[in-house]
Amino acid sequence: MKGARLAASAFVGAVLAVLCVLAGAVSVRAQSSPVSFAGKQIRLLIGFSPTAYGYDTYGRLLARYLGKYLPGNPLIVPENRPGAGSLSLASYMAHAAPHDGTEIAIVGRGIAMEPILDAPRTPPKFDSTKFVWLGSMNNEVGGFFVREPGPVRDFQDVLNGAVLKVGSTGAGGDQQIFTQALNVLFGTKLTPVAGYPGTQELMLAIERGELDGIVGYSWSVARSGNKEQLDNGTLKIILQVALNKHPDLPNVPLVTDLVKNPTDRQVLNLIFSRNLMGRPLLAPPGLDPAVAAALRKGFAAAMRDPGLIAEARKIDLELNIVSGEEVQALVDRLYRSPPDVITRAQAIAAQ
Repeated sequence: MKGARLAASAFVGAVLAVLCVLAGAVSVRAQSSPVSFAGKQIRLLIGFSPTAYGYDTYGRLLARYLGKYLPGNPLIVPENRPGAGSLSLASYMAHAAPHDGTEIAIVGRGIAMEPILDAPRTPPKFDSTKFVWLGSMNNEVGGFFVREPGPVRDFQDVLNGAVLKVGSTGAGGDQQIFTQALNVLFGTKLTPVAGYPGTQELMLAIERGELDGIVGYSWSVARSGNKEQLDNGTLKIILQVALNKHPDLPNVPLVTDLVKNPTDRQVLNLIFSRNLMGRPLLAPPGLDPAVAAALRKGFAAAMRDPGLIAEARKIDLELNIVSGEEVQALVDRLYRSPPDVITRAQAIAAQ
């Protein structure tokens, strides 16, 4: 009897060993299988409604070329998912999107920092460091634009205490946060006027004289969408609100050049870092690393496509690719900012 039990035990052990070997072989084959989207559709979700020269324009341009550079050449289907400045879409991508690469998203440039800056008021809806950042279609430079004739000639007049009404879409938006950052760190007297549904409505209010200006309007949009006003002098940019100057604007001061205090500079870096990821593209957390690598490689290749570049040039759409690895590293670095810097940035965003 004892011998029979030993034989049975040996048999079971042998079977388990074979099963482990087979499972390992299957696992190795699965891991080594090339990524392919053949026969699939990939939905490119855009966190905003269609607007001239906005996220929708960028997203639909990318959708026309991306599939060409992904394994299996899938069809890319753009779809607008507006809501809360793309915060709704980011939350969906974090918690409900499939983890197979068949849904990717273009979200607002401030989404990455939303969980940090809004933490004192609302619990974070997602962890931005967990997203798979695929890259950005441009490195954005925001501007402080004022109407002409208006109450100021340049930013020095603003520093000297000129009182201006500047427009905003509301709390948490670029215009509101950037305006409060100038007020807190430079002592300016800018009065944010909230409630405008979008940037185009803000620009119309400036044209009508209801507002004196706007802080954080994208230069890449303004140079095309407001070319006539810039050319005839009824609109001008007096400050670049970004981390680096735009080559079009060598004589317009850069906000970070005006800061002397190292801690203030870190606060500005945290707030204005969103401009470095002007039109960010992301995939959900938990993506297979091989799928993530394929999506990043495909995005970078599509951005070099001569057809895409020619289309963008035809409508004067600015392209300046930031790689997925660069965006991911930036987000990780900002989340490791010193606690006192994060606290000051949160206080500015909460005003």
